[in-house]
Amino acid sequence: MARRTFDVVDIIEILVHWHAGRNNSEIAASLNVDRKTVRKHVAAAETAGMVPGGLALGEAERDAKVREWFPELADTRLRQMTVKRS
Repeated sequence: MARRTFDVVDIIEILVHWHAGRNNSEIAASLNVDRKTVRKHVAAAETAGMVPGGLALGEAERDAKVREWFPELADTRLRQMTVKRS
């Protein structure tokens, strides 16, 4: 699978599926992302005390949390630059 750039909306989509009770493999298959990627983003939600099927966050609150957990997604200047090899 090729490397792709994630945005806040991609992480939110993963979390919406996870909150609905889907497992990581199902989420990865339906969104065409690697299971390890899903696991990484779900781990942040679990660390924050969120649980599947638990109290749903409002859209603005959820966006703010994702931006807090993954600042490199919200501010593209924080992303690692790709080095061109000769």
